[in-house]
Amino acid sequence: MTGPGSITFLRSHTVPLRQLFALSAAPLSAALLLCLSAPADARFARDAEPPLRVDGAVVLPSPDLGKLAMEDAKSVGGPYRYGIQIPVQDLRLGAKGFGRWERVGEGVMRWQVEIVSPAAKSLDIHFSRLRLPQGSLLILRGEGEANLRLIEPHEVSSESFWSPYVKGERVRIELEVPAARLREAKLELGSVTHGYRGLFEAAEAGGKSGSCNVDVACNQGNDWHDPMRSVGQYTFSKDGSSYVCTGTLIANTGVTATPYFLTANHCLSTQTVASTMVVYWNYQGAQCRAPGSSASGSPLNKSIASHSQSGATLRATYAPSDMTLVQLSSNVPAAASPFWSGWNRSATAPTSSRGIHHPAGHEKRISIDNNAATVSGYLGASGSTHWRIGNWEAGTTEGGSSGSGLWDQNKRLIGQLHGGYAACGNTREDYYGRLSVSWAGGGTNATRLSNWLDPGNTGATTRNGYSLSSFYQNSTNYTVSDNATVEAPITISNRSGNAPTALRVNVRINHTYIGDMKVDLIAPNGTVHVLHNRSGGSADNVFQSYTVNASASAANGTWKLRVNDNASGDTGLIDAWSVQF
Repeated sequence: MTGPGSITFLRSHTVPLRQLFALSAAPLSAALLLCLSAPADARFARDAEPPLRVDGAVVLPSPDLGKLAMEDAKSVGGPYRYGIQIPVQDLRLGAKGFGRWERVGEGVMRWQVEIVSPAAKSLDIHFSRLRLPQGSLLILRGEGEANLRLIEPHEVSSESFWSPYVKGERVRIELEVPAARLREAKLELGSVTHGYRGLFEAAEAGGKSGSCNVDVACNQGNDWHDPMRSVGQYTFSKDGSSYVCTGTLIANTGVTATPYFLTANHCLSTQTVASTMVVYWNYQGAQCRAPGSSASGSPLNKSIASHSQSGATLRATYAPSDMTLVQLSSNVPAAASPFWSGWNRSATAPTSSRGIHHPAGHEKRISIDNNAATVSGYLGASGSTHWRIGNWEAGTTEGGSSGSGLWDQNKRLIGQLHGGYAACGNTREDYYGRLSVSWAGGGTNATRLSNWLDPGNTGATTRNGYSLSSFYQNSTNYTVSDNATVEAPITISNRSGNAPTALRVNVRINHTYIGDMKVDLIAPNGTVHVLHNRSGGSADNVFQSYTVNASASAANGTWKLRVNDNASGDTGLIDAWSVQF
């Protein structure tokens, strides 16, 4: 079916790809711009030829860049837009003329197709349906060396999947599948994001974040390396456009590796948008460029190998303090060296503050305020929902910084960036939604932070941050049935010596009437440590941290959480558990 914004193909326009690329000595994008048709959307070029299907490649219509520039010039206070979504139809495995299969080895088949979006600086793909059988691999191969993304089955948490970007105007989609599992593979494109701004490499003049920004590698970032590791840049899509904001991986009192990610309500506030998130970790320079220098205002290449992950579940959002909390759909890659930022939910004003963010979607920067923040409404309005930063002594914030964290002098998160007037060349103010307000939020689980960041209802006012390096978690759900026993294992192989005398065991068990439940930790040497023994009466759920002297057992081996249900009528599941050395 064809409708507004959809793409159709005319067989009469099929020509060999090599002929098309030879049409002009100009770059590919210039030659193709003359051959493209437009959807009804005014942001796409009009009065051109229909899009092409060329030797297995799909050539998409180009956005109206002038229209986009005018829209962006009028945009004030919103998230930073870098791309426009080009909707597609009938581009799926099995569609006639879309891609081709070939045998690439014994028992392995490969399907591939090339997508071209002329003049794009980057491309990312929305798969409206994606199912990768065990043993398969999805490859997005862009232009140039090492410009590719590898997506494995465990990274796809639902049938809809938003990919990380590749640089340039072309991407070849390759799907390798064991021949015996071909029928299980599903792939269908919903849209392609045409990145018209040099979000990651700042290709166009004026597109770079301001030179007054301070690299996190500068002296101002000394002693702030842990909070830096909690900060991620992310892209998301809504209403036909794609944007970039910043967020922070945040700790919880259960001391688990649950990937809660704090950002701004004005960036995203619905599950539909949360599903489109792609988070990029560790986009930052290793060297300090002098603030204000031409080097600090020059492009810094983002390695295509940066760690990324896709998808999230909306947990809470609250517009008055501009707060959104999501849970990322998969664990943060251990190779990204993540840090779960500590926080302070008290109403006490910080004596000094730091902001860590991705201005204009570019490399990670740090901003410094050496004065006490004050309580304010947003943009100076009456109220107490925000922290007001009077001015930054070093650095600033920009579009793309939205949702980034504000830390107090003790390196604890106290809020996230809503907006303000700060920029290179002025000494004006910024406003951050207060964590102390977001904690209770609107009084429900969907509008507050408290039940997510303090699952055991400990009442803690502060929480220090922690690292994954000493953390081992099993987040697979195990059903706890009536009058039955279930065990959830964690296998450890990279430590030396025995376990500590204060091994931290963090447990999340959803179960009604916990008085009929016994919970044990079983060490690799077989020692049983009783954590919960049929106490609690009719209370629900065991969300608890325990300290165990496990020094009699080697650290390496298989640790088990054993849950025994001792009565009828109440059941549940092991949601997650972890050990922390």
